[in-house]
Amino acid sequence: MTKKPKPNAVEILEELSHQAALHDAKHGKSTPEDRAWSRQLGEALEVRLAELRRNLTPDDAPPEKAAPIPKSLFALARDALLARIAEVTSAMGGTVQYAHRNLKGLSDDDLRLLLATIDPTLRD
Repeated sequence: MTKKPKPNAVEILEELSHQAALHDAKHGKSTPEDRAWSRQLGEALEVRLAELRRNLTPDDAPPEKAAPIPKSLFALARDALLARIAEVTSAMGGTVQYAHRNLKGLSDDDLRLLLATIDPTLRD
């Protein structure tokens, strides 16, 4: 038979506090001051937790300026731009992705910028 170790003063105090809290939770009555204090404590905890979450979130990367559109692309009509984008995308075998799958809504300059971004062979 093993003996339980004798609790130290801190453990005794923690157990007494725990039992007192259980008794108050079951039999105690809260006052308006208690409720106000509880509400303020909850709000302070929420503020602190939000701060800690923000500290865990990495800073936004600085925006990068897009490379200039090569002059050769300004000579291409819309149909030629669409065909070239399809050709480059197909040649890369699915390794290129861009947000606009329906390119009809993009302007000609947007198409030129997309093509300049995905086609590494375009350099002036």
